[in-house]
Amino acid sequence: MVVDASVIAPALADDGPDGDRVCERLRGEHLIAPELLDLEVVSVIRKALLVGNIAERKALLAIKDLVDIPIKRVSHRSLLPRVWEVHQYITTYDAVYIALAEALNVALATADARPAKAPQLQCVVEYLGCLD
Repeated sequence: MVVDASVIAPALADDGPDGDRVCERLRGEHLIAPELLDLEVVSVIRKALLVGNIAERKALLAIKDLVDIPIKRVSHRSLLPRVWEVHQYITTYDAVYIALAEALNVALATADARPAKAPQLQCVVEYLGCLD
């Protein structure tokens, strides 16, 4: 299963029901993501810290867990042609996750409604709902 930052960030940094729900869904799955995942997750954690939604200690633990989490990271370079093909429907960042899921013929797990609603996709998008 390909996972994006919208599910990995709460899995690592949210001790509440959203984080629990994501962790439960991902348990037992073989997780794959483009290398971009790490930067996006760090960005989400940074924003949460700056607005006061997460403590510094929890942010540091989440970053450590990000380094250790068993997600196979894949270079995105070979995915660029497909990323460009869908540029009219979704952002480049969302498209790289979709392109990877399509290339591997697996589902994409996301908590972001935009890729879940995008047309002309060639993979299953499992929308995990709105995570706050």
